[in-house]
Amino acid sequence: MRKTHRVAVLTAALAACLATVGLGAAIAPGAGAAGSNTLTVKAGEYTYKVSGSPKAGWTEVEFDNPGLEFHMLGMVQLKKGVTVKQLKAALLSDDENAGNKLVAGDGDVSPLPSFLSAGERTTILTKLPSGHYGMFCFVPAPDGESHVAHGMVKVFDVGSGKSSLSPPKDGVVNVTISDSGITLPSSGLPKSGWVKVTNGTSVPRSLTLARYLTPTATFEDGDAYFNEFFESGQVPTGDPPAAIAGGIEGIAPGSTGYFELAMKSGRYVLVSSNAEEENDPNELHTDFTVK
Repeated sequence: MRKTHRVAVLTAALAACLATVGLGAAIAPGAGAAGSNTLTVKAGEYTYKVSGSPKAGWTEVEFDNPGLEFHMLGMVQLKKGVTVKQLKAALLSDDENAGNKLVAGDGDVSPLPSFLSAGERTTILTKLPSGHYGMFCFVPAPDGESHVAHGMVKVFDVGSGKSSLSPPKDGVVNVTISDSGITLPSSGLPKSGWVKVTNGTSVPRSLTLARYLTPTATFEDGDAYFNEFFESGQVPTGDPPAAIAGGIEGIAPGSTGYFELAMKSGRYVLVSSNAEEENDPNELHTDFTVK
């Protein structure tokens, strides 16, 4: 699917935030990873509600969208003391260097949860160093302004204590992304459990999971629908062909990422895009069915 928001690494500018649009299935938090260290983020119009007291290290990020619109979870590491007001001003600034004085290091936080449709949620694992962070949503509102402009910006902290969480080892399903495609187990994907995604390419990639909403919907239908939304800022007329509901964003070349499944029976598609391309002309996708 086409990229829909700009890369969530505020280096040259805080207004650069890019994530992959994928079609989705409901993703729910659950067991599998050892230990506990959770950050829960609920998105609405136009706010984030954050709970949990994450410590440095592996963190289970639960991103839930009980709102009425599409939402994303952009994230950046900030210098100590940066306020919501400062972050919002930098995100909305036309100055490409507006964020330089706010970020810690290069500001990069990855991987992150994928973009979500209303009523969906997703859970991933990521490593967060201790420090001060910002989160933001660049999805367009019905009035054409970004959710950031409406105040969907928040700051939070990761404590200096050490996380007890570690990635799951038992019952993990392996999915591999290569330059030529997405490889699933011969048995397909289970309805629930953790997926370990290996990025075998030379560029950062995403992997989103999609559930088609009509019997005849195709990847091309979903691609056209969400491209129109992000180009126009308006939800296209008619019923959507698919729901965007999770996956993982920003898996570095040669590395792995983890996200959790909670699917019901239906037709699905996995989609992977090059995170360095704003409109990846060579997106990878593969359809499958869950019975």
